[in-house]
Amino acid sequence: MEPKIIARPDHNISRKQISSAALKVLYGLKDAGYTAFLAGGGVRDLLLNRAPKDFDVATNATPEEVKKVFRNSRLIGRRFRLVHVYFHNEIIEVSTFRAPMPAADEIPEKNSFLAKDGLVLRDNVFGTPEEDALRRDFTVNALFYNIADFSIIDYVNGIQDLDNRILRVIGNPDQRFTEDPVRILRAIRFAAALGLEIESSAREAIRCHAARLEGCSSSRLYEEIQKLFSCGKAVQVFKLCCELDVIEHLFPELGAWLKAPDGERKSHWLEKSFKQIDRWRTAGLTVDSSLLFALIFGEYHEWVASQLAEHEGLAYADALQEATHRHIRQLDRICIPKAVTHHIAEIMSGQPRFLKTTPKNAQRMLRHRSFLDAFLYFKFAARTARRYTTELEWWEQQRKTR
Repeated sequence: MEPKIIARPDHNISRKQISSAALKVLYGLKDAGYTAFLAGGGVRDLLLNRAPKDFDVATNATPEEVKKVFRNSRLIGRRFRLVHVYFHNEIIEVSTFRAPMPAADEIPEKNSFLAKDGLVLRDNVFGTPEEDALRRDFTVNALFYNIADFSIIDYVNGIQDLDNRILRVIGNPDQRFTEDPVRILRAIRFAAALGLEIESSAREAIRCHAARLEGCSSSRLYEEIQKLFSCGKAVQVFKLCCELDVIEHLFPELGAWLKAPDGERKSHWLEKSFKQIDRWRTAGLTVDSSLLFALIFGEYHEWVASQLAEHEGLAYADALQEATHRHIRQLDRICIPKAVTHHIAEIMSGQPRFLKTTPKNAQRMLRHRSFLDAFLYFKFAARTARRYTTELEWWEQQRKTR
């Protein structure tokens, strides 16, 4: 396949927009006689006039050869070997061009392994730039910037899809989502964050294969879910997750709760939560994982706690803590770390204490390590549910005079 080559005068990417660390890696590989491309999301973001979160490099050098070029590097990865090149405040990830997986009726190469259900478990097959582009998930993520002549190399019509604001899967969407169901979450995140429309066949494939998310690595799902709801477009992410029937495969109890007769009212809390998270992200603030999940699950945990208080006779603070732990223990498909779970429970169990407006309680609460996150939850919940207005004003005054 002959790629489309966009010469330097015909695109907007300048080396001034690329980090000095990435340029050192690109030129280091080029000067050592290897092909070196800026690849993936970095190219996409530069074309969209967005600041890339990181810069990745693709090359024809093997991981061992890359390591010889850069002494400040380390081999990483098991599913696919990569090289991390370390600089003072930045890490540049370098990958070798990948080849397609062997056909199902062929004997897999020694570095490849395909599970019976089609899920790729290990993939260390090296290839050409064209093969590498075709192996990537979406056309907008398969563009290369060639440091040799500053051109854009496009094997998959990614430039056209960017211009048309389309998110298109490379290859057969059914096969690609079977190989790696986490691509479903990536599709939703890219569509929401970049303002792209998911192409129709991919949307249908997402609905068809969303249940496969339940078989993915729980730690990987935890990482992807954090990225999903911290991308600055959490409101749109939530809408897409509901439209494409994904939410119940990530959070089954929450999904069933939302599908109850009064689910529309319940989704109001979630929409407000995601709007608040997006406001914080727009302001440049990092939302702690514990607060993120406390906001997402908050109304559901409060509902469970009310059931526990009524039927098991627990004090409400204890019921909130128990509700949190019970729910998160059930989320076995998402590996939320114990420290994060404990902090979520502290945020929730601390809520009734905000109803006690005495100087002694204020002194004790203000010193607690979970105070800020617990207060942010209390403030959000008070405004969203239109409750505890007097108590909220009192606590805001305590914070000002602290």
